[in-house]
Amino acid sequence: MAVTPKNPPCIGALGTRMAHAKLRVSGMTCASCSSAVEGALGSVAGVKHASVALLQETAEVEFDEGVTEASALVEAVEDCGFDASLVAVQGSKQREGGSQVISLQVFGMTCASCSSAVERALMGVEGVEEARVALTQGEAEVRCQPGQEGIGDTLVSAVEDAGFEAKLIDRGQGQDTVLLKVGGMTCGACVSSVESAVQRLPGVLRVSVNLMGGTAEVCYNGNTTGPRSIIAAITDAGFSAEPAGPDTEGRTATDANAQELQYWWRLFSSSLTFTVPVFFVAMILPRIPGHSVLTEPMLFGFPVCQLAKWALTTPVQFVIGWRFHAGAWKAIKRGGANMDVLVSLGTNASYLYSVISILHHHMSNHHATGEYVPTDFFETAAMLVTLVLCGKYLECSAKGKTSEALTKLLHLMPETATLVELDADGALISQQEVPSLLIHKGDILKVLPGGKIPMDGVVVAGGAYLNESMVTGESLPVWKGVGAPVIGGTISTGATLLVRATKVGSETTLAQIVRLVEQAQMAKAPVQAFADRVASVFVPVVVTLSLLTWLAWYVAGVTGTFPASWLPYGHTPFLFALLFGISVMVIACPCALGLATPTAVMVGTGVAASLGILIKGAAALERAFHVRTVVFDKTGTLTQGNPQVMAVHLLHYPTSSTVSTANSRSAHSRDEFSDEPHSGTSGSGSAIKQGGVAAVPLCPQSASSDAQGPLAPPYSPTHHKNASSACSAVLAPQELALLLGSAESSSEHPLARAMLNWCRDQCRELPLPPVSLKVRGEGSGSTGVTTAAAGSDGGGEAGEHL
Repeated sequence: MAVTPKNPPCIGALGTRMAHAKLRVSGMTCASCSSAVEGALGSVAGVKHASVALLQETAEVEFDEGVTEASALVEAVEDCGFDASLVAVQGSKQREGGSQVISLQVFGMTCASCSSAVERALMGVEGVEEARVALTQGEAEVRCQPGQEGIGDTLVSAVEDAGFEAKLIDRGQGQDTVLLKVGGMTCGACVSSVESAVQRLPGVLRVSVNLMGGTAEVCYNGNTTGPRSIIAAITDAGFSAEPAGPDTEGRTATDANAQELQYWWRLFSSSLTFTVPVFFVAMILPRIPGHSVLTEPMLFGFPVCQLAKWALTTPVQFVIGWRFHAGAWKAIKRGGANMDVLVSLGTNASYLYSVISILHHHMSNHHATGEYVPTDFFETAAMLVTLVLCGKYLECSAKGKTSEALTKLLHLMPETATLVELDADGALISQQEVPSLLIHKGDILKVLPGGKIPMDGVVVAGGAYLNESMVTGESLPVWKGVGAPVIGGTISTGATLLVRATKVGSETTLAQIVRLVEQAQMAKAPVQAFADRVASVFVPVVVTLSLLTWLAWYVAGVTGTFPASWLPYGHTPFLFALLFGISVMVIACPCALGLATPTAVMVGTGVAASLGILIKGAAALERAFHVRTVVFDKTGTLTQGNPQVMAVHLLHYPTSSTVSTANSRSAHSRDEFSDEPHSGTSGSGSAIKQGGVAAVPLCPQSASSDAQGPLAPPYSPTHHKNASSACSAVLAPQELALLLGSAESSSEHPLARAMLNWCRDQCRELPLPPVSLKVRGEGSGSTGVTTAAAGSDGGGEAGEHL
């Protein structure tokens, strides 16, 4: 939803300073909540556009800094009953230059209310201009006023005070974070020694040492220092240090998803443990012969089966499902209604109805006479909670797979790299293999043929073809010479390269692609606006229909509108009407309306990214549904991406005498290279199949009555001793394959590789002869290769034709 309020005319006269704010909004559970937040933001003066992402529990607002401030946006959201906090603010040029952006990894957020609570906590910190929280990514971005020392630690403390765990993951201008395993620490003094040693390094921004975990997390400026310097400082202090594992950001995101998934699995499995016995007693046991003994009053006058269902359902309803009741209460206090309200009302109604029905029967005369068994729906309450928890678990699992797909993109980088040291003349002094996490800006890295480029950089020595299909989609390798930029993760298909690292950590191309995908996941699809409008009134409508259904049946029962035989034995009109009201409530759940679209966008963009497809937003994904024609222009999209020789045309047709001569030197006959027989005097080649060889006449004598062939006789060799034809043929297919394969054996070009593969297929049993190659034609405006093959007749002249 986009809201464009009408600003006073004077604003336009003075000029606008547009800014972009991202907020974390907590407490949203359905589309009606997100619509309410959008409306509240749109009503603020100076707001040009407001967009709310329900699943991510974030709001993005474009506003005029000259009219309003980011804090006013937070107040507007809080006034409508939700918690809000600024994640990040990108102001105008005057303001943006003086602000600092801090990113945090937040653990423990499970719903929109959690993200809203985090945003409120961050916005409550003095100096915070904007805070944005991404629920699915478990991250928060905060824009703060400049010149505030220790603001990062203050933000972490604010999040922890709100009941969550947080850690800094600064991404801005050359800032990176490394997690190290530190050995040898035994007490608090050791921790202080490690922190002091690292903090003395120039460029170190923050150090956090965990004694129990034996780890140290260091935030540093990559333009000034690097992980190897940090490890050296710790080693000089008397401790051991090594990288803790893959990139910290990707690992922490994966850990957060794993923790959330474990949380929902723990609730679901616990609920399932109680629900399965309840379902068995309620649905299966009555169909087993001899079960009547369990329906007889035994304990305190209650049947064993009823007491068992009551006892097993109670922990599911009030312990495992407590989070739904708490969420419903918070929503009601805000004056709203969400999915938690429906779940809480439905399960509580089923549970309380069952309790009232049993107690009513126990305290009435029916209990003494044993005329009927009271009806209960304990299994309804237990199964509803279990199914909702199952849906939450599956939703979290889908989000986790998406985050895992994005993390795998970063893992395309090699784990290790060869670091070389050169002298002033460029001569190699030493080389060593180091983890890619320890690469500094400016390091010289050696990339062997077939190896991956460790980091983004430029080539300083050598040249090779690089396979950049992981970024461009083009499978055809690209030549990279000295001074050419290279992308980390791409594969060298040729010679050895020396590369100077220019971008490391979060500045690499792959890391930026991951950020683009994350931003696309936060975008709202146009169809979601319609779903949000429907979901915004869904819960109130369902509750109203449920009450009206109960009231209609209750009035009908009291007034005798329906026959008395409809009323179950021992039931009152109140209990009978309550059955219909509960039925309407428990079958309705708005989660599909509010969560289906954002979940589809999140999963779709993540899976597409893992397959090399970058979807830049939800709108593009929605429009793709209407596409009827797709035009592919990238090699390797529909093909294998490897060139192959499809046909070979010889300018000289080998006569029968030539074939006989060729067979004396080759183990293969001409028929193995041509799909159809040829005549020694024919002037045209026959039809060519895949991989076939066709002969094209060269001389007038072998071209019927034509005066000249495609090439003039001077190009025909006269040294070949063959008296059967005035114009002698030169090469049989086997000879061509031998010479061509020898000439192309050292080339790295994809087309040369294709020709070499064809030559090997033609001469499987013949080794390639020794050759000498020299470049010719520099002075004639063209370049070629002269090939001299040992053991071939006139190899030098034949080589000229290559």
